[in-house]
Amino acid sequence: MAYITTIDAPDATSELATLYKKYANPDGSVDDVLRVHALNPASLEAHCTLYVQSMHRPSPLSRAEREMVGVVVSRLNGCSYCLTHHAQGLRRLLPADRQPVADALEQGKPADLTERESAMIAYTSKLTRTPSSIAQTDVDALRAAGLTDREVLDLAQAAGYFAYANRIVLGLGAAIEDDGPLGAWPRDATG
Repeated sequence: MAYITTIDAPDATSELATLYKKYANPDGSVDDVLRVHALNPASLEAHCTLYVQSMHRPSPLSRAEREMVGVVVSRLNGCSYCLTHHAQGLRRLLPADRQPVADALEQGKPADLTERESAMIAYTSKLTRTPSSIAQTDVDALRAAGLTDREVLDLAQAAGYFAYANRIVLGLGAAIEDDGPLGAWPRDATG
């Protein structure tokens, strides 16, 4: 249960009801990370817009790569809510033979990563732990692993989104839902 007042989907009216329908899980449930914004629908819309842009819009980074970022940032920030949701989302995206990658990232013991993924995880970890220490050499390391500047931008945006989301979840006490699927994507994940 969140630390602040929330409004459940059946009790939502007007703009909030519209947003809940737009960003509900495929089964109609609304994740607690969204319900904590209930008192300010504009905040909910802004959160979802950033989420959709960072995680679902077309990008040269794959959806799985962006979910890896979410798992790493959430683990480093101690956000079990986002860690649980996005590790499950990553499992859905990975082929069966790569499932152990999701488990390893969730446990903080990266294994069986490609060179590209390893470079992305190193950058993401540094950006999460010590953002002011990021330097040109960090971006150069990503380029050496084959990332384009657009991919570096999208990588930083995904990491930045999770830094934000983790703080919303932790600061407002969002809890894992008992009634919804873990790692599901909103119905309107295209914005």
